[in-house]
Amino acid sequence: MKVKACIYTDAGKSRKVNQDSVLVKVANSEKLGRISFVAVCDGMGGLPKGEVASCKVVRSLENWFHEELSLMQDLETERLWDVIEVSWRRLIAKISGELRRYARHRKIDLGTTLTALLQIGDRYMLMNIGDSRIYVASKGEVIKLTKDHSVLQKKLDEGKITEKEALNDREKSVLLRCLGSMKTAEPDITRGVIKNDSTVIACSDGFWRTMEKTELYSMLCPQMCVTSEDMLDACKKLVKKAYDRNETDNISVAALCMELGA
Repeated sequence: MKVKACIYTDAGKSRKVNQDSVLVKVANSEKLGRISFVAVCDGMGGLPKGEVASCKVVRSLENWFHEELSLMQDLETERLWDVIEVSWRRLIAKISGELRRYARHRKIDLGTTLTALLQIGDRYMLMNIGDSRIYVASKGEVIKLTKDHSVLQKKLDEGKITEKEALNDREKSVLLRCLGSMKTAEPDITRGVIKNDSTVIACSDGFWRTMEKTELYSMLCPQMCVTSEDMLDACKKLVKKAYDRNETDNISVAALCMELGA
């Protein structure tokens, strides 16, 4: 498998601080083959020190990738994924406790979203807390792999608003889960199989809020991702589109293009 990757993050037109943090890691393992890991954390803009929360999570995930994952390489496939899930849940509980202690000591509230995907071979595991998202572009379509933990998503699930009404809903940024001061920090963790050449797109809400799936596919489908430079250029153009549509938030996007036959 061949993997190409890029990251693009921007503070935006009206924010002085970029509270997003982004991570992409690609490695070759003698026993597991090509491994890719992507994560986006969006510090909560309505609270102080969102950048501290998002950076803490990304650094912890990077340490996990280098220090813990390498110790699991001798495990059988099914056992490996079970152990990774247990390890992730333990790590998130630890980070959540550390952020709450940090907040109590400084008498502040802080929080961050988290979305992350780990690929080993043709299989993946992802986790999600909040409303950052992961999409996969493959075989003519874009599929959203995550489900938002937000008031807006709850309204949509209950049929109280339509997708069109959701674009201008006052509560579009109100979260039901986050990592930090909010006690509810249990991540959704799911597994899947990568069946075709695919591009994984991880992003903050500033990126996806004004974007159509057709635009993501036209710019970031595997056929368009010839090089990492092409991918980065496409991400920059998509971010510009978001700002042209009056998006004011920080925007972050990370993309992984996976070629199964390479």
